Amino acid sequence: MPSDNPCVIRPARLEDGPRLLSMMRQLAEFEGYAEDFAVTLEELERRLFVNRDFGVYVAESDGLAVGMLVYYSLPFTYDLTPWIYVKELFIEQQYRYLGLGGKLMAALARECLREGGRKIRWDVLTTNEPAAMFYRSQGAKCEDNWRIFSLNASDISKLAGYA
Repeated sequence: MPSDNPCVIRPARLEDGPRLLSMMRQLAEFEGYAEDFAVTLEELERRLFVNRDFGVYVAESDGLAVGMLVYYSLPFTYDLTPWIYVKELFIEQQYRYLGLGGKLMAALARECLREGGRKIRWDVLTTNEPAAMFYRSQGAKCEDNWRIFSLNASDISKLAGYA
């Protein structure tokens, strides 16, 4: 249960790895892809802290990471400024509705400005209306003029001429 201690928003540290992995699994269950979840602690640590393929901000309460915001920087767009792409925003159930999501988004906004960025983007499940309401409360607008397309592993193999 949350304490009266203030929450700290900070970049992820190596010791956060197990908690990040746990939150990623919980998100996979919520979004319905748990059977495909294949992230290991070793791979997470390598990609986040060694390769720096993406960034993570954590919400910490009582010394424990209880929320995360995973993001990527896309370096070149139509105006050659970086865009930030939010991949995942997750708050542990008992810490929701305490303002942590907004604090994580504000930290990301500051990061975007430090990088000279001009846009932050993300996807929301069409069935996740609470998330859509939260993002609207942050000032976000749904870009209804864009559709998301994707290829799964089988489709990629076919396109590459391997299947």
